[in-house]
Amino acid sequence: MKTLVFLFCIFLFWHSADAQNEARVKQKVDSIFKIMSVEKDPNARINLVFRIFNSNIEQYPHLISYCHEQLYKIAVKKKDAIGEALSWSLAGHGYRLSGNYIKGLEYHQKAVAMAEKTNNPAAISYTQTMLAHLYKDREDYQKALKLYLEAYKIEPKGDNEKRLIYWIQGNLATVYLAIGKLDSAIFYAQKRLDMKLSKNVDIQALQSIAGAYSQMGRVAEAEKLYHECLQSMEKRESSRMLNMINLALAEHFYRHNNPDSAAFYARKSMEVIANSSYAYLAMKPAKLLTDIYQETNADSTIKYLKIFRAANDSLYSTQANQQLQMMTYEDDMRKRNAESEKKEYTNKIKTNLMIAGLAFFCLIAIVLYYNNKRKQKANLMLEEALSELKSTQSQLIQSEKMASLGELTAGIAHEIQNPLNFVNNFSELSKELLDEMKIELDNGNPEEAKEIADDVIQNLEKINHHGKRADAIVKGMLQHSRSSNGVKEPTDINALCDEYLRLSYHGLRAKDKSFNATMKTDYDETIGNINIIPQDIGRVVLNLLTNAFYAVNEHRVALLASHNGNEYEPTVSISTKKMVNKVEITVGDNGNGIPQTIVDKIFQPFFTTKPTGQGTGLGLSMSNDIVVKSHGGKIIVETEEGKGTKFIIHLPIQNTNTI
Repeated sequence: MKTLVFLFCIFLFWHSADAQNEARVKQKVDSIFKIMSVEKDPNARINLVFRIFNSNIEQYPHLISYCHEQLYKIAVKKKDAIGEALSWSLAGHGYRLSGNYIKGLEYHQKAVAMAEKTNNPAAISYTQTMLAHLYKDREDYQKALKLYLEAYKIEPKGDNEKRLIYWIQGNLATVYLAIGKLDSAIFYAQKRLDMKLSKNVDIQALQSIAGAYSQMGRVAEAEKLYHECLQSMEKRESSRMLNMINLALAEHFYRHNNPDSAAFYARKSMEVIANSSYAYLAMKPAKLLTDIYQETNADSTIKYLKIFRAANDSLYSTQANQQLQMMTYEDDMRKRNAESEKKEYTNKIKTNLMIAGLAFFCLIAIVLYYNNKRKQKANLMLEEALSELKSTQSQLIQSEKMASLGELTAGIAHEIQNPLNFVNNFSELSKELLDEMKIELDNGNPEEAKEIADDVIQNLEKINHHGKRADAIVKGMLQHSRSSNGVKEPTDINALCDEYLRLSYHGLRAKDKSFNATMKTDYDETIGNINIIPQDIGRVVLNLLTNAFYAVNEHRVALLASHNGNEYEPTVSISTKKMVNKVEITVGDNGNGIPQTIVDKIFQPFFTTKPTGQGTGLGLSMSNDIVVKSHGGKIIVETEEGKGTKFIIHLPIQNTNTI
């Protein structure tokens, strides 16, 4: 009597504790649904469904049905097809855990079909995974494996997808263990362990590895992992998982000829699910105990055989098997029909596209035929226009060269004028001195005559000096103005720049006597001679300097017109600098600058900002060709509108000769 009272007290205590745990789980899922009811993002709602599974809800299958109802209400209210698909998956999951595989399969198939219509990868993968669980429980491992591998194709874009991959890896390990592919079982279990998505001991992964070790004969390693799983399960509240671990241990000991330990863990496997929603899971341990006792204990054999048959009949009756097979067949037909319709639709689109393509190509052929006729006529007109264009281009290039020659000639004229003035002045003075010398000789003053003769000699020396200076200027100008022979020669780049600075300045002064500008120079004396085509580089420097003087003069005139030009000092600068493997020439001004909208166009042929008749638009284009194509260098433009412009020339140094 005392024993009965004691057992009754234990039952009441267990039932009370279990009721309290169930209440806590329900409270947790209710809080999740409260958040879900206001969540707008479908992917976030999928994540909340995953949180439901982390609330220990699998211990109470009827609560899963409750979750289905709540999720379905939210999905209908929000018109959320993804949420509705997941709600049907939850319903199937609840029936599966209750051992009602027929209802479970019905709802899982409905969930997969609905998820496929949403085209949401996470929803499709989730519903396929839940359906695969049912086939795994039914030991239809080929169907389960096919579904798991299909669901495993999901890309790990976010937390939802990673969680699904984590689940699938654990179940792939379980299925591969069941069909004897031990290496694959260990592979997927280890991949799941490597993801580390849970702080708790990963019982499913460790159990799969332990099972593989057991079948490989690595007994000690297997038992160590099994006991680690058992120790971890003591802190959790899942009779279903505890049943599975004890059963795995019982099978392990039975496999390795230890019937006493096998019977001990088989009985524990049955005890943890007694009086729970998972009583049907007693079938496998009961079958194992029947096999253990059949030779030694007839009473126990009969006892456990009855338990096995009762569970087996409820789960695997002929009618249930036939119904499940029919439902599976219908689902397979649905998928085949869907694939067939999809293929038929695709073929129809391809056919229509092919017909449209043929019609389009026929139309193009007709258009091309008529276009070809028109092109033949147009080609004759284009050839004539091209001939005229080439002639015009040649004339424009010649015009640009003549414009440069005009600037050069004006500078030469000014340069020669100075020594000619000296020659004229000293020759006139010498004539006057000779007349005085005659007078002194007639007067008998030889000493005075000698002094006058000395002055005449000095004047003649000055005349000779300035005559040679004029001769040097003419020879130098002819050297730089003659047609280029395209041959590079050692050239003093500093002297060339300085020469063309004076020529360009005096060229502009010859046109406008009122123009004055400050010229700044900074020459690097360490450069020495560099191999260039002097005539061509001279044209480049002259062109850039002429543009610079033109820019500062235009800016000066504009400021004077607005009465703001009193403090403006037109300034043009030129500098040279020796760098690593190259020489840099910089021509700068403080003129108007170049608008950023046209900076990219200034090197294009025939592009000019000067008024009509004042520029051909070929100067910078020709200069760029000379620097880039003939010398392998480059021209860089730095400009700021209203403040000025710098043109920077980089010429590579090939061979140098020091002066």
